[in-house]
Amino acid sequence: MAVAEQVFASSNPRAEYDKLNASDKASFDAVETPSSVTHTVVIRGLGANAGKTVDSLAAASSGSWWVSASWDEKALAGNTLFSYGQETKVYVSGGRVTSVQVLNMYSETSTPGWYQNGPNRSYTNNVGWEGRGIIQVDYALGVNGWNIQHVTPCGQLRLNANGYNYAVSSSCNPN
Repeated sequence: MAVAEQVFASSNPRAEYDKLNASDKASFDAVETPSSVTHTVVIRGLGANAGKTVDSLAAASSGSWWVSASWDEKALAGNTLFSYGQETKVYVSGGRVTSVQVLNMYSETSTPGWYQNGPNRSYTNNVGWEGRGIIQVDYALGVNGWNIQHVTPCGQLRLNANGYNYAVSSSCNPN
């Protein structure tokens, strides 16, 4: 982390990086290179299922429920590069999803050099038996026009019309 902080604290980060020896460049890369994604999930019922957790939700023929998840992108060295999250809420009537919303989107960076490169975007897809909500974020590594990496990860939640089955993934595909 100290090498990355040194590079990005410089008035000319690119020149500072170019001066690093092979060992320091490997340390920089280990701290700045995405390698894995972890996620945390919270599920709650709404309407008739208000306050219930996913383990106690009744099969729903109507009502609404939501899943909240956050994703943490980790570097090779184990540090968190950036985090993002969202809630997907589905409304159900007659055992079918009637609408899908993506709410409370957020994103943040945790490692020097990473910054948000654009606004959060959201997408939904209602396939009837399931509602799908996606957040897509835009991050870059660099400073002052020197961009080393650019990534646009997604966080997807799929909520079944039954009121308790769900899936969490990093897929950007709503189909």
